[in-house]
Amino acid sequence: MSDSRAVRQFATEGAVFDPPPSALSTSPSAWGRTFAALQYPNYRLWFTGQLVSLVGTWMQTTAQGFLVFELTRSPAYLGYVGFAAGAPSLLLMLFGGVIADRVPRRNLLVITQTTMMVLAFILAGLTFTKVVQPWHIILLALALGTANAFDAPAGQAFVLELVDRRA
Repeated sequence: MSDSRAVRQFATEGAVFDPPPSALSTSPSAWGRTFAALQYPNYRLWFTGQLVSLVGTWMQTTAQGFLVFELTRSPAYLGYVGFAAGAPSLLLMLFGGVIADRVPRRNLLVITQTTMMVLAFILAGLTFTKVVQPWHIILLALALGTANAFDAPAGQAFVLELVDRRA
């Protein structure tokens, strides 16, 4: 079929590729394969912990932005906090992956998750005592981003230790 004929056919009839019916099925086996990792108790425990941790981190990130804006009324400070949270990931994520390959991942995850929790408590303490300053928030965002740069690669690699490759 010539190229121009294929283009005309596509324009008049639509796509010429129809996916096989098996690709469209939502059989129980397809759903079973999607959630196969949840059959492992250790993975379920890790998944639940990660869910709680990520929701807490998202809440902390949102609260940092809200708090710095309430203190300064400056959109620039929102940018500073966002940069401080994101720059460590950009700069240290590859190094974090190397570290995750060289040390026990569970130990690294315990360290990073504990660090993130302590940072959240520090922010809460500074806020509740009303001594928080914009530079505190920027510094805490930088520390949270640094912890995340080591936590993310370790967490993704840790899944392989919890789940059989066939799942």
